[in-house]
Amino acid sequence: MKSKTVKVLAISGSINPGATAGRLLQAIEQLADSRFQFTVFEGLGDIPHFNPQLSDSTTNEQVLAWRNLWKQADAVIICIPEYAFGMPGVLKDALDWLVGSGEVYHKPLAAFSYSPSMMGGENALSTLLLTMKAQNADFDESTTSTISAIRQRFSLEGKITDPTLSTLLTKVLQSLANKCVKKTDSH
Repeated sequence: MKSKTVKVLAISGSINPGATAGRLLQAIEQLADSRFQFTVFEGLGDIPHFNPQLSDSTTNEQVLAWRNLWKQADAVIICIPEYAFGMPGVLKDALDWLVGSGEVYHKPLAAFSYSPSMMGGENALSTLLLTMKAQNADFDESTTSTISAIRQRFSLEGKITDPTLSTLLTKVLQSLANKCVKKTDSH
């Protein structure tokens, strides 16, 4: 029996085109087996600031496209740097557009935060997960992780040089796939 393709929406929490978040997503995609199909979202900077007065009736093209990508995905992977002990504000704004619209509800989620320090971005991950918990995303310790000393784990070409990081990412992908299977089996 052929396994179902898992459509993954991959989101970098940084709008910097050369950011580590994008390299981390590329590394995850390279580690993924053939059952995963990735769509990398690169329009985070195009989503307008969240306005609660428009959240239920918005016709903004970027917001509608953002919601549609979440709706079409079987699972979502978010990689974020830590800024001032939290997640990037542009990502928080984008996620707020999803509150109440239903696209996140029970969506399998993998999330990574990273930092050049030994703390690994634990505050950023914590703030991201609070936002995702408020929207009932499906995640747990097996699909979330912080990554410390990120600069020491990649080559200048963006390849993972740390085998423990490769192992971690592979385990998270497997846990994410398991969540997708459970969700499919329950419907």
